[in-house]
Amino acid sequence: MDLHQPVMTAVDLGCSSGKNTLFFVSKVIKVLGHDSDEKSRCNPVELQFFLNGLPGNNFNHVFRSLERFKESITARHKENTPLPPFYIAGLPGSYYTRLFPRQSCHLFHSSFCLHWRSRVPKLCR
Repeated sequence: MDLHQPVMTAVDLGCSSGKNTLFFVSKVIKVLGHDSDEKSRCNPVELQFFLNGLPGNNFNHVFRSLERFKESITARHKENTPLPPFYIAGLPGSYYTRLFPRQSCHLFHSSFCLHWRSRVPKLCR
């Protein structure tokens, strides 16, 4: 909540294209929606999610499921707190190379983080 920018960027590195693809996204939305205070309700932080996978990843399934995901997360959200605005985009490429400009992302996630843990310094240079 101490973010001093109007947009929070979160990235799922090496995301899948199955049922669990949007699990990370839903958890971030839930936490930010739940922890909002009066000040942030007037000017909510917008969320930009990037789902990263290799170019061969089938993002078509993910994109087709976004409308249903939005309906589902809206239905589960508490009525007395606004749902933070969020945007989801696919980003093909290997996370072993630089994918983003310096200091442009606030949160990285990977379900397989131990697999590439030793490569993290390369991402942050």
